[in-house]
Amino acid sequence: MLNAIYEAVIQFLFPPRCPSCRAYVEKDGQWCESCLSEILRNKNLAYDAEVRRYISPIVAVGKYDKGLKDLIHELKYQNDFAALPYIYTVLDRLDDEWQQFFADFDYVIPVPLHAEKLKRRGFNQVDRIFSPWAKAHGLHYADILIRTKKTKSQYSLNPSERSINLHAAFALKKDISVANAKCLLLDDIFTTGSTLKNCAKVLKEHGARSVSGLVLASNADD
Repeated sequence: MLNAIYEAVIQFLFPPRCPSCRAYVEKDGQWCESCLSEILRNKNLAYDAEVRRYISPIVAVGKYDKGLKDLIHELKYQNDFAALPYIYTVLDRLDDEWQQFFADFDYVIPVPLHAEKLKRRGFNQVDRIFSPWAKAHGLHYADILIRTKKTKSQYSLNPSERSINLHAAFALKKDISVANAKCLLLDDIFTTGSTLKNCAKVLKEHGARSVSGLVLASNADD
């Protein structure tokens, strides 16, 4: 009873708003429909042949822009978990066609953080974004990759520097077999594909039959 009263007071004092245009909405996690439609992509991204050697397709649910970009930054750099309901709303709009395509993968794998960054941040944002989605759809969510070396932030690097930065940065955990497995890699943002490529390369080297990717947001070309 007290919790219900508290929530009602909070809703009255701080009514929820669309994370993009800041218009009032009915509940936390809701976008106004025009902003949500504008941010959605549900596209197989275009990327170079070197990336396609290891991973294809790579699907982006949304655009790395406006409200969605702000939400990702709030989650990653401000530890603001209030961003998650709005992110889940975007992820719930993954097209049925893609949802069905991903339904029979053997492993659904988050891109890992280095142990030091994980300790400093306290969580892996990819895990917070995608693990509830995977559970809701009965997918085999498996945190089976590790980041073996500290790397610079990819944000400020050019494509060549990104590739060098991530070379040999990932490994498969001990006693895990992905032989002949269909693997789906998950990440929050896609820019050039260097991160997903290097993760996928590890999986392929350990016998994975195929590797695809799903990312929350990207501004890469379709």
